[in-house]
Amino acid sequence: MTGTTTDGAPRRRVRLTREARTAQILEESTRLVSQHGFYGLSLQDVANAVGISQAGLLHYVGTKEGLLQLIVEQRYDRRFDPEAYIASGDPAATHPDGASFPGYCRFLVRNNAAEPQLVRLYMVLGAEAISPEHPAHGYFDVRPDATWELYSRTTWRLPPEVGPWEDARGLVEMAIEAMDGVQLRSFRSPAVSMEEGWARFEQVLFPSPVWDGYR
Repeated sequence: MTGTTTDGAPRRRVRLTREARTAQILEESTRLVSQHGFYGLSLQDVANAVGISQAGLLHYVGTKEGLLQLIVEQRYDRRFDPEAYIASGDPAATHPDGASFPGYCRFLVRNNAAEPQLVRLYMVLGAEAISPEHPAHGYFDVRPDATWELYSRTTWRLPPEVGPWEDARGLVEMAIEAMDGVQLRSFRSPAVSMEEGWARFEQVLFPSPVWDGYR
C-alpha cells in the first residue's frame, strides 16, 4: 500500500518497528500541527505523510486526541529539562553549590532556537488551547504549576539578595513569560533572533552586579 509525500508524489509503504513508526508519526504530526493547528489537522494527511492507512494510524495513536497527547508529551515535553542542562556538562550547570538558573535559561533558548518547528507547535497549540473546549486546554492551564514543580527538583545557585528558591517563583515565571514573547517575536517580520532577544531580557531579569558570579 502506498501513501503520498508532502508534494503529492507516491510514497512506498515501508515496514518499520513500532518505535520507528511512532517516531515518524510524531515527526509528521508535529510539522502538520505547527502549520495548521490541531483543528486543521487531518488524520488522513498524517497517514498519507507516513505512508499508512488511516486505520493503521489509529492503531498507533487511538484517536486524534491521543495523537495530540503523544505530540505534547513525547515531542515537546521530553526536551531540555534541568537534568539535560546538568548532563550537558556546562560549568555553570555543574557548580558544586548548584546550577545557574540564568545559564539554564540560555541553554533552553539556545536549544529552542535550533528547533523552530517545535517552538511553532507550542505557540500554535497554546493559542488554540485558550478555548476550554480544546483538548490541550488542561495541559496549558496547569503548565505554570507543573513547570515550577519540575524546576524545584533541581538545586539552583542563587544570589543572597534573591533569597531562597521558594521565594523566586515570580522571577521564574517572568523569565518564562519573557521567553514566550521572544519566541513569538522570532516568527514576526523582521525576525528577531531568539538568543539575541533573550540576551536583552537577561540583563533586566538577572542584572549586574547582583547576578555576577551566578550566571
